[in-house]
Amino acid sequence: MPDISYEFLTDFFVNCLPFTPTAHQVNVFQGDLALVSPYLMRDALKEVCAGNPGNILHYQPNDWRPAIFKVYNRKVAEQAQLFSVFHCFETAFRSTVAVALERHYNHTRWWAGVHAALRAGQLARTVRQVGGVVLTRDAADLIARIIESIYGPSFQRNRVATFQNGYEFAENCDIGQIGFLVEKHWAIFSHRFVRGTRRLSMADFMAKFQRVRDARNDVYHHKSVARMTNVVQTAEDLLDYLNFSLGFVYQKVTDSSPAPLAFAIAIQPRHQIW
Repeated sequence: MPDISYEFLTDFFVNCLPFTPTAHQVNVFQGDLALVSPYLMRDALKEVCAGNPGNILHYQPNDWRPAIFKVYNRKVAEQAQLFSVFHCFETAFRSTVAVALERHYNHTRWWAGVHAALRAGQLARTVRQVGGVVLTRDAADLIARIIESIYGPSFQRNRVATFQNGYEFAENCDIGQIGFLVEKHWAIFSHRFVRGTRRLSMADFMAKFQRVRDARNDVYHHKSVARMTNVVQTAEDLLDYLNFSLGFVYQKVTDSSPAPLAFAIAIQPRHQIW
């Protein structure tokens, strides 16, 4: 039975390449697909073909692969640039949510009541208040779903009970859940999303947040990001509402000089170098 790389090879060679590869080229490419992202590789191959419709037909067997990997590596570098953007975006919103909800509910562990209800076999919406502040049914249900997603509905691993503050709770949420916490507490957060006379609606906020989240997930799963500039501008726009300058922080990160990574294993032909 052909492995999964065969499916990608068929797509590459039938639908992407304007020439018929040799048996050796097929074998080499199949070896590559066991080590790289097939999605980035496919996009790199398409880009090379689109940019060199005439020249690629005349590539020698040893030329086509470096050309494709040159584009592939550029895409990896572009994704590496986005890491700082997503880091800023995630940490800012996680911390904003953690602090804002603690202040709103007057309770360091504002999820604890819902957690206790679930442990007792009760519905989350039976918890009506936290710290003397009303907890809406929608917010209670969301907090319950987050708790269950952290360690499953069986509660065999009582991780949530160990969280001492909102930072720890938010750290264990996925980024989509952070956005939903803002949505279900929009009355608390809406005043932050005002710039001059413009007030961002909840629907606009969620659309922008989702755009960044989708791009973040694509990058973390090693897929190409469409309209990368738009994603950066969207992240910058939302962070600006929090009085966070993405451009300033990104430049400071770029200007820093971290210690270079050290590699001890010598490069060898078996590493499928190009």
